[in-house]
Amino acid sequence: MKKIYLIRHSAPFVEIDNYKNYESVLWSEYNKNMILSPQGEENAKRLCNVDELKGISEIYASNSSRAIETAKYLAESNNLKIKLDERINEREFGVDYIKDLPNDFTKISFDYKAFKVNNGESLNEVDNRFKSFISELLDKDNNKIAIVMHGIILLSYLKTICSHFEFDGKNFDIKYNDNIVLGGKPKNPSIYKVVFDNNKKIINVEYVECNL
Repeated sequence: MKKIYLIRHSAPFVEIDNYKNYESVLWSEYNKNMILSPQGEENAKRLCNVDELKGISEIYASNSSRAIETAKYLAESNNLKIKLDERINEREFGVDYIKDLPNDFTKISFDYKAFKVNNGESLNEVDNRFKSFISELLDKDNNKIAIVMHGIILLSYLKTICSHFEFDGKNFDIKYNDNIVLGGKPKNPSIYKVVFDNNKKIINVEYVECNL
């Protein structure tokens, strides 16, 4: 049996005066400067107190500052090095400025997972690269793995593996075998455990309480 913990990164610091009109700032620049807020740092530290995350054997993160900064405390407490993999990086939006995305971009993306803008990625493409990553993890001997990642990729994967998924543009209603995985908006950070049997089949998906 293998347990994979999908962890949405902790809350970023966004109070930067130059970026108050963030929709008109180059997304690549805005995105790279999203370090954790002071409270985000504290919440990332508290992840080390979550019993489910003690004794993990590997930890991965996307290449963003906020994901690596969230992962560093868990890595240190488990005496591990963080491993980066481009397949868990944030979705490519296909625009230079967030203002150029269509209205309800996120809602449209979840409703029609083939949808993409310009040379950006569809959620189908995001799913494919993430599933490839998960498939490789399932071939490893390590049985308790943490992945610090971004909300859209995480939620898109949950849609592919959960029995019920609804998104009204603001709130999510996600269930696995009638058990609530997410009701409302995902928190920063938040933890979702996916359990695989020895045949690499998913046997459970659940939300892990952080008490932050």
